[in-house]
Amino acid sequence: MDGEQTPLRCSHECHCVEMFVDDGVESVTSVEQKKVERSIEEVISVYKQIHNLPQPTLLREQHYQYLKKGLRHLSDAYECLDASRPWLCFWILHSLELLEEAIAPAVASDVCQFLLSCQSPTGGFAGGPGQHAHLAPTYAAVNALCIIGTEEAYNVIDR
Repeated sequence: MDGEQTPLRCSHECHCVEMFVDDGVESVTSVEQKKVERSIEEVISVYKQIHNLPQPTLLREQHYQYLKKGLRHLSDAYECLDASRPWLCFWILHSLELLEEAIAPAVASDVCQFLLSCQSPTGGFAGGPGQHAHLAPTYAAVNALCIIGTEEAYNVIDR
């Protein structure tokens, strides 16, 4: 990681072949999908004009540092997501996984211990310690623990 810029794996000049095809059957979902694709096209077009680059680039080192820091501490701007803390763990861990970056064992253990503190004695995980457990943070916590994939992580899940 020497600060190099690498092209996004999911964005290349032939991305039009990856766009949604509704096979002539329009639905609410297909209409929304096409709206999202047009919106993304506009953003990419503006990006290309502003940066005079053929396609967006991924600043891997900056993303990695931001994500790594986020597993240890999030700024006050994230306070509104207090009931979504297992989701934050999942999103950060999944992003690191997509970047093919290893998670330090001490950090992985800290995440396991944090998620354990979100687990309810009656089952499932809550959005944060002392909150009520429900399906959404349980899904996020289990996924985060599976990404970590250590014995400690699997042992957190009360199976």
